Amino acid sequence: MRNEVRKDVLTVIYTIIFLFVSIVIVLPYMVQFSTYMHERAHYKALISYGLYAEIDIGFLTTIPDFFNPSTEKLGVTRFSLEQYKTLDKYQRAAVNTAGIVSDMVVLSFLGLYLALTNIYFFYKVKFAKDYDFVWILAVNWILIMWLIALMQITIANVTHEAGDISMLVKYLTVP
Repeated sequence: MRNEVRKDVLTVIYTIIFLFVSIVIVLPYMVQFSTYMHERAHYKALISYGLYAEIDIGFLTTIPDFFNPSTEKLGVTRFSLEQYKTLDKYQRAAVNTAGIVSDMVVLSFLGLYLALTNIYFFYKVKFAKDYDFVWILAVNWILIMWLIALMQITIANVTHEAGDISMLVKYLTVP
């Protein structure tokens, strides 16, 4: 009886440690990666039109910045607004939507990976009769958390007053 209780207690402790590490350490860096990809897409679009731009991302402050709701904490592309205003409306649209398109690419690959992982999971259970799938569940947990966070960030980027679409509309008037 004592060994069974000890095993159950250890399982609970390992689960708590896994959840803590995945939420407090792994998820912020995964979101930081997708933020970098988003900002890199803006950067590439700006550079392609001959504008000076730089990406400002703090990898050392990722964890505290992740839990701070400020929109500029995880990463931002810095560029000259005056140079941006010299672009025509199609170029501005390409610059502003580049980040959202990048988010959709990451979401698509994430969804594809989850689908393939779950097909493998189904195969292990149905055909191989292998019920040891702790690692598959752990990877699914982390990826689903990332998927939810990335969807929320993308929705905020599209709908928030400081998001890419709002900034595009704000500066859409071209002389």
